[in-house]
Amino acid sequence: MTNTQLKERTVISEKTIVALLPERFKADIRAVLQTKNLEEIRLRVHRPPEVISKHEHYFMKTDTLTKNDAAFVMNQLSQHSVYAFEEELRNGFLTLAGGHRVGLGGETIVEQGKVKTLKHVRSFNIRIAQQLNGVADRYLTELFKKQWRNVLIIGPPQSGKTTLLRDIARTASYGQTSKRIPSRKVAIADERSEIAAAFEGVPQHDLGPRTDVLDRCPKAEGMMMLVRAMSPDLLIVDEIGHEDDKTALREAMNAGVSVICSAHGRSIADMEERQLLWTASGRPLFDRLLLLNETKQGELIVPGKVKT
Repeated sequence: MTNTQLKERTVISEKTIVALLPERFKADIRAVLQTKNLEEIRLRVHRPPEVISKHEHYFMKTDTLTKNDAAFVMNQLSQHSVYAFEEELRNGFLTLAGGHRVGLGGETIVEQGKVKTLKHVRSFNIRIAQQLNGVADRYLTELFKKQWRNVLIIGPPQSGKTTLLRDIARTASYGQTSKRIPSRKVAIADERSEIAAAFEGVPQHDLGPRTDVLDRCPKAEGMMMLVRAMSPDLLIVDEIGHEDDKTALREAMNAGVSVICSAHGRSIADMEERQLLWTASGRPLFDRLLLLNETKQGELIVPGKVKT
C-alpha cells in the first residue's frame, strides 16, 4: 500500500485551540492551523510561538509569550480551576476536545519523592491529534488468522507504534469484509490517553463501534479490569515494560483474549534484555513480533517455538 492510498483523518478543532490563546495571537494561530501535516505548536515564555510540521519548523513572526500570557493559557486549559486538574498536572499534560494534547513544562512540586503537581508553567506543547487510517492493512494477513494473534509491536519513539495500534483497534472493531475479518469486541487500556485521546471518557479518535476504553488507569490493573468487566475479544495496550504488565498480558491470554501491544525498542535484543518475549517455561509469549524503524516500515518476525 502506498502513502497516497492511506486516508489521513486529522481532527483539528480550531475553536478549541484558538480559545487557549490571548487575543493578539489568535489570528496568526488560526492561519497556522491550516498548515499541511501540522504536528505541534509550542509556546514558551520570552519566545515567539514555534510551529512544527512533518517537514519543517519555524518561529512565528509575532509577539513573544509573557508570563501573563502563560497564566492565561493555563487558566483556559484548566477552565480556571487548576486544583480540579491536579492529576493531569501530575502527569504533565492535558487532553483537549478533539484529542489534542497539551504538554506542560514548569516547576514541579515534589512530596515524598513523587511529583504532586506543577506550578509556574512556562511552556506548552500543543500536539495536534491525527489519525491515519489504513496503516495496518499491509500486516493484516499475519495479524489475523481466524482470530487475532498475540502480537508485540517494537519500535523507537516516532516510529508509528501508537498510530498502528489505533488502526488495528479500528479495523478489528469495524471488521474488514475484503479480508474476511469479522467485527470483534475491542478493549483498550490507555494509561496515558495516547491511543484513544479520550476527553471526559469519550475517545476523540475513530476506534470503531465496538471499542471500549479505560483511560488513565495503570496498564496492568487496567488490562485485568477490562478482561473481567468488558469481555473483549481483542485487548490493546501501549508501551508495556514492567513485570506487572507481562503478568497481566499472560493472564489475559490465558482467559482466551487476544492481545496486541507495543514496547519501546530498536531490536529484538532490546526485548530479550527486558525479558518481554518469553514465558517462565521458555515458550514465546507472542505469536508475532512486528519491528518498526524510524521510517515506519515494519518487519514481521515469528518467534522460535522454545527459547534455547
